[in-house]
Amino acid sequence: MRVSLPPAVIVWGASGFIGRNIVDALAGQVPLLIGVNASGAAVPGCTTTVAAAAVDTLPALPEGAAILHVAAFRYFASQFGKQQQRILAANLAMTEQVYGFAMARGITEIRAASSSAVYPASWAVQDDAVPLDLNDWPHDGEAAYAWSKRWGEITAELWHRRAGIHTISFRLTNPYGPHDTLDEAEAHVATAFVIRAAGDAPEFEVRGDPDAERDFIYAGDVAAAFVESLALRGVTEAVNLAFGETRTVRDLAACAMRAAGRQRPIKLTSPPAAGNRGVKVRRATAAKLRQLLPGLAPFRGLDDGMAATLAWYRDALRG
Repeated sequence: MRVSLPPAVIVWGASGFIGRNIVDALAGQVPLLIGVNASGAAVPGCTTTVAAAAVDTLPALPEGAAILHVAAFRYFASQFGKQQQRILAANLAMTEQVYGFAMARGITEIRAASSSAVYPASWAVQDDAVPLDLNDWPHDGEAAYAWSKRWGEITAELWHRRAGIHTISFRLTNPYGPHDTLDEAEAHVATAFVIRAAGDAPEFEVRGDPDAERDFIYAGDVAAAFVESLALRGVTEAVNLAFGETRTVRDLAACAMRAAGRQRPIKLTSPPAAGNRGVKVRRATAAKLRQLLPGLAPFRGLDDGMAATLAWYRDALRG
């Protein structure tokens, strides 16, 4: 066990996509690993799991315990636009519960999953060295989700000033990897492509704009950053958790097919109507993360990450 890790870690959202990857990375590394989820169902790797509604029943925690807050409303890609109000309400409620629990238990170290969606739509580069202008709105198509993450960062600063709680908010770009849903239609785009690449359709369908650019980051690398950050104490910061390089959706499809060992013609469907189009290019800086966590290992490139994701999904689909 690393001597720098806390004696207890509470993973809020332990059953989710990012939460499961974090639990995998922390299992056996800390004496007490507590999972918090909606149902209280056991999470493999956790010492114990408790329902979010019952967290106040947890016994006394050792001094120096930390919280990793990666809980969020589990929306589905096909319903994202329709679920914005529920996303906003649920995410705000989870954030308030996490900080309320921390204050009640005297916990002063929190790591939280924010999102690159917090950035104003007008910014060409999502630069975490520049303070957000909260009067400059995020993209209209995801504004409620984006504001739920902005509020998470505002809450972190508020309780830093008022209660001495130190939060590192990681602004995730486009994570992919193990523990995403097995439903291709509802998975994040990179993992959906992996599932599609494992299929036997004669063409590889790409819906929407194939030349849209995103910063894709492997979920195992996201988990590694969360774990590495637990060695820090007394830091309150918002930082991009990004690979630092964009790839097009067309590139992503080619990577998925290379991982599966089968190249096919790409079939393009019509892009969304003008009023529903997302941001064409999302570039994020990554230097601040490396300054904060200089010991963090290099991240996997897209080809390696997609190959690892495909291997996990093949095993999961067999199960």
